[in-house]
Parts: sequence; C-alpha cells; structure tokens
Amino acid sequence: MKLRDLLARVKDLPPDTLVCVAEVDEAFATNVAEIEHVDSAKAERSQADGKEAINLDGGSEKVLVIRW
Repeated sequence: MKLRDLLARVKDLPPDTLVCVAEVDEAFATNVAEIEHVDSAKAERSQADGKEAINLDGGSEKVLVIRW
C-alpha cells in the first residue's frame, strides 16, 4: 500500500479516530510512539498469506514506519 492509498481510505474519518494494528483474528488499539519516514527501504517478496516484509535499508523505496 502506498501513502496515497492510505490517505484516500481515511480522508473522511474524524481526526480523533484511533489508529490500530490488526491481525486476522485480533485488533490492538495502541498509542503511536513514533512515526519515522525512511527513504532507503526495500520491499521483500510477498508471502502466500499476503504479508509483505520491508527491509528498512538497502533500497530506494520510501516507507512510513509506525512504531508502537
């Protein structure tokens, strides 16, 4: 997912909406500790379950890392 896709999906949400991370069978409400913009990331191959690994070094992709 690119940032423009994320922004398009959340543009109509109220600004006090919680940010959550969800697995297939659970969701966690959490406080964001840090948001980091990385310019040198590299997307690894997608796994069969739809998850994608991101290497934060050694590439040229831009990613937004949300740490909680």
